Amino acid sequence: MRIPIPFRRIVIVTVAILCMIATVSANATVVRLNKGQEIQVKFAGDTKVSSGELVKGDSIDIVLAEAIIIDDSTIVEAGAEGKAVVLDAKKNGRAGKPGYIKVAFTNLQPKGAFKTDGGPILLSGELENEGKGKKTLSYLFIFGLFIKGSNGELDSGSVYTATIAESIKLRSE
Repeated sequence: MRIPIPFRRIVIVTVAILCMIATVSANATVVRLNKGQEIQVKFAGDTKVSSGELVKGDSIDIVLAEAIIIDDSTIVEAGAEGKAVVLDAKKNGRAGKPGYIKVAFTNLQPKGAFKTDGGPILLSGELENEGKGKKTLSYLFIFGLFIKGSNGELDSGSVYTATIAESIKLRSE
């Protein structure tokens, strides 16, 4: 029994493609970011993180300040983008009442040669700040009810520590 030539060509091409896929898969490197690993992030650009401008539930852009490096390999490049969310925000008020803001880091998208299996890298960590109150000053003056405390603010130029919330595997492309 002879196998027709077109069928032999299909079999040979299929076997060749499967061999190439197996070679590519064998060369892929898999690394793991462990839960609790600390990373350095900062707020993106000129983002003003203030209780006077943000409300509970607002999303804030963050970036990775320092690359994540394992065994001399850059796993996630500096500048990778992520998100934080405002957990609580109270504006400053009259009679010297200070403002308050609380922010939580939520996720980071991989950037570079390593990728996740589709989802972001989940983060944890919170920051909070209460503005300065001016109650004493407001009681000293007749018009003290019109004196406001300062808003809670987080320095957008500072680098903050976030942690990996769940262990995750990344593969090189």
